[in-house]
Formats: sequence, structure tokens, C-alpha cells
Amino acid sequence: MFSAFPSTTDGRFVGWAAFRDALAAGRRVTEQPDEPRVVVPQPPTQHVEFTRVGIWRLLASNNRELARSWAAYPSFDAAHAHVERLQRDVGRLVITGVKGDSPSQYGWLATSNGQPVITSGRWFGASSTALHSAVTSLAAFESAVVPDEVTRGRTEGRRRPGSPEPDPQW
Repeated sequence: MFSAFPSTTDGRFVGWAAFRDALAAGRRVTEQPDEPRVVVPQPPTQHVEFTRVGIWRLLASNNRELARSWAAYPSFDAAHAHVERLQRDVGRLVITGVKGDSPSQYGWLATSNGQPVITSGRWFGASSTALHSAVTSLAAFESAVVPDEVTRGRTEGRRRPGSPEPDPQW
């Protein structure tokens, strides 16, 4: 699902960015049979400064979020093209577990050439659950049907009265 926001100050966009930034700041851990290996975290690679903005989310058939974009996009076309490119290259993505601030916060990142491109949609209570989510989410992502338009309706609703509609192409 592609979601558009009227600006980077939209509450839903701010929530997406806060979660992404928490993953970026987390301690990266790759599961090993004996002991986790800590990888030095990289700072976020993009700082979004445009006004119209969108993201994508991978949803299961019950509308539960499985994964989401790392990047925010200035246009629907840019987001759509990136998703299609990632689907073709999903076998080359590298999964990395991420440890959050609390003892029960585990997420994941999928990287391409060392740069994050896909993240978990939420925190998990155990690293094994987060990594299982990553593997199954990327398998679903590879065969997902990519919509040809921005999603409208209740999920895009909840705007304050008088706030602008997102641009049809973002």
C-alpha cells in the first residue's frame, strides 16, 4: 500500500519517521548460534525536507503491517519504481536484527549494498521472532501485488478538518 501525506508534519508521517529513526539508532545484532554479533549502527541515510511525501507498507491479507519502506519518497512514481526494483532484487537483501531501547524491543532492517531499504513495521518481544518476521515478510514482499495508485479511504483519513488533501501523485 502506498500512503501519501500532505506534509512531513502530518502525525502519521511523524510516527513512521520516529519508528524508522529508532531502528536506525538501535544496536544492530545479527543472530549467531552462540552469541549475537554487534554491528556498528549507521546513521539514517536520508533527511526528508520536501512537503509532499509518501511511503509504502507491505500488508498481509488481514491488513496487518508486515514491513515498510525505509525511505520517504517525493512522488508516487519514485516509490512505485523503487518497490518494483526491490522486488526484483529481494534475494540480494541482507537482513539485520536491531535491538531497541528496552529489553523487549527487537526489529529488523533489510539492506541493499549496506543501505537500509525495508524495515519491520513494529517492535517484537524476541530477536528470534523479529528475524522470523523478516524472513517471512521478505518472502511475501517478493510476490506481493504492487498497486498502481496511492491508497485512499479510511487508512488515509483522520485529517483534521480543513487540512489539505494529499496530492494525487503525492
